[in-house]
Amino acid sequence: MATSQHKHHHSKHKNHRIWKWFIGIILTLLIISGAVVTKFYFDAKKSVESTYTPVKHNTGRDQSVDLTKSKPFSVLLLGVDTGELGRTERGRSDTIMVATVTPKKTTLLSIPRDTLVTIANHPGNSKINAAYAYGGLTGALNTLQSYLDIPLDHYIEVNMKGLEQLSAAIGPVEVDNDLDFTQDGNHFPEGKISINQHNILSFTRMRHEDPRGDYGRQLRQREVVTAMIKQIASVGSITKYQSILNALSSNMKTDISFKQMKQIYANYKGATDISQIQLKGQGQMIDGVSYEVVSGNNLNAVQQKLKNQLEIK
Repeated sequence: MATSQHKHHHSKHKNHRIWKWFIGIILTLLIISGAVVTKFYFDAKKSVESTYTPVKHNTGRDQSVDLTKSKPFSVLLLGVDTGELGRTERGRSDTIMVATVTPKKTTLLSIPRDTLVTIANHPGNSKINAAYAYGGLTGALNTLQSYLDIPLDHYIEVNMKGLEQLSAAIGPVEVDNDLDFTQDGNHFPEGKISINQHNILSFTRMRHEDPRGDYGRQLRQREVVTAMIKQIASVGSITKYQSILNALSSNMKTDISFKQMKQIYANYKGATDISQIQLKGQGQMIDGVSYEVVSGNNLNAVQQKLKNQLEIK
């Protein structure tokens, strides 16, 4: 790699910072990448490139966002239940978030999976997480884009098994739990608790015992992701870096290329300033099915926030 010890140290430090920053932005966006040292740069490049999976999708823009010019862009973030409890079918998107990213900040929107929507070519009422089950990534992108009335420039998808494997690679993390509950035989008392590969899925997927329902689950997911980011940032073991990369490359898909990742680092450093918003509705039973019904006023307010971020009139 570098021809001198000084160059090697400088390059090693630079690339380490690049990947730690990228973990911060993408994992906080529910999800991606790893931290590496220069010696494993090409291994990291190979791992990230193995996740690159473009899909057929029309954003409605005249041209793709130019990341070299620091233009705002959006990312659909999906946590799917494929891989959880031995599932191999396509599954549904249990976690749905949309991030709007600018050079100065990121806005992260959480969307309840039971949100009532209309899905193209599927007459009648549908839950928004069914869009992925019906039409895969293209169906999810098209449905969310239509519902939020903004272009969705990129996507990142991680299956639930990936969360478990990433936890195994990182090691236990500590989180603040605000609700005493038991899930899948695992008891989680109130207060500081340890989350590891054996209980992470139970902790992050529980919603039926939570009076807040899916909103409580989304809160726990954000708590775990935040703790994992801090743990990754403190990792000093090259062996752990390799395990982290293996977990991500085996369980993640994205249409963000390695080249684009480097452009994001170069031009969007302020994007680590992350604000969170929640799309909220009211639970309603319609034809015997429970939906989260979002009011027009609430939806319009969220749409406008995202459009402001993306500089869309």
